Amino acid sequence: MKIWPALRAIVLVALLFSGLFSGGMASAAEMNMRVFRINDHLLCFYDGRPAEADVKPGGANWADFGANNVGVATYVIYSGDRALVYDTFPGTRQAQWVRDYLAKAGIRHFVVAISHWHLDHVGGNAVYADSDLIATAKTRQTLAARKSAIEAGTEWGPPAIAPLLLPNIVLTADTSIFVGTIKVELRPVDIHSEDGLVIYLPGDRILLAGDTLEDTVTFISEPEHIPDQYRNLLAMKQWGFDRILPNHGNPDVIARGGYETTLIDVTRAYLRRMVEHAHDRDFLDQSLDSYISDAVQKGYVSLWWAYHDAHRSNLAKVAKAYQNRPLPDFGPQP
Repeated sequence: MKIWPALRAIVLVALLFSGLFSGGMASAAEMNMRVFRINDHLLCFYDGRPAEADVKPGGANWADFGANNVGVATYVIYSGDRALVYDTFPGTRQAQWVRDYLAKAGIRHFVVAISHWHLDHVGGNAVYADSDLIATAKTRQTLAARKSAIEAGTEWGPPAIAPLLLPNIVLTADTSIFVGTIKVELRPVDIHSEDGLVIYLPGDRILLAGDTLEDTVTFISEPEHIPDQYRNLLAMKQWGFDRILPNHGNPDVIARGGYETTLIDVTRAYLRRMVEHAHDRDFLDQSLDSYISDAVQKGYVSLWWAYHDAHRSNLAKVAKAYQNRPLPDFGPQP
């Protein structure tokens, strides 16, 4: 397969064009697609992460709050004329841009793997209506149950994703597939969301982490599962990878090949501290800086402005989940 030109990081500014479906306009922000060549068979497509001064005033929709403002990436594993696409962006406009890029580079056959059911990962599914979509059984079940609301724009509010294309292949256990000669391990995980699916590339020792890990911090969506997520993150760390590529992170780090496993340590520490302090009288006022300043100083993560909003949302969710229940015992520090 021919990929334009052989640079490690190719930065392209995408021209705006209309979406094919109502999910096409998932953000009021201009598209700023960048393409990073991780190696000779792995690409990252990265959009968003505008400077705070460039964000128009007013309330952010779900696509901006949880994806575009923090930066959103999808990944493509390719060999010959075949490719596996990991997630499809918040909307069809972004997904169509990716597919068009790949088609021009010689890709003819696609399969899509979905990391979890959250809308910023499935908004472009309709672009791959002629392809197989793989997800965990829980992801399909959740999307099917919420399909009407998602297509009406009432699940998380507008924009709607219509039509929402559901996965047609489901997994309940670790599954290995091949893209050409490249071994791809699809692994279900209960981290961030109980229906999660991450990708391990054993030949590269790379983890495509979906939303299980983020820089600056994870978005907490299922606070009652945090003790399990804390343990599952440690188990995931033992798989053997040494580089991590998240769906939300610093584009400069991703372009250089990804994060070290210290990102797992930072995430576990953040989750644990959030829960252990959930009964503090000033809990809802505790700043993001107070939780991650040491990790930022060491260079494990960077402090991005949009994560202050994410942290405030996390505080509210954790406070509500644990307000009338005893705090769990996480055991000794690892």
